[in-house]
Amino acid sequence: MKTIKTFEEFTGSLKEDAIDAGEDSKVVIDDVSLDSGTEIKSTEILGTILSSKTEKEFKEYFYKEYGNDAFTEEDMSALVTSYNEHSEEEAEKEKEEEGDEEGDEEEDPLADI
Repeated sequence: MKTIKTFEEFTGSLKEDAIDAGEDSKVVIDDVSLDSGTEIKSTEILGTILSSKTEKEFKEYFYKEYGNDAFTEEDMSALVTSYNEHSEEEAEKEKEEEGDEEGDEEEDPLADI
């Protein structure tokens, strides 16, 4: 006899380890476990990345939320790496969009004649 799980039962047994930064994104953000035993979920990290305008603002959120002494250099570097990867990817997307717009304007409509 086969046992079939519903979708809710199946997903309830899965542990959230990582999350993509967006549909087209290649950036994967992992949970970060602090030495104090606190675990920062990837969804919180992604939300902070999306709402922060600068790296300094990003760091300040976590220091304010968890305390200055909660992070080792490795912990903070993992968080900052996620932030930087996402920022670089966004910058590349903006460059491509600008290039597409400029390319459309430079095309000569009479070139095929």
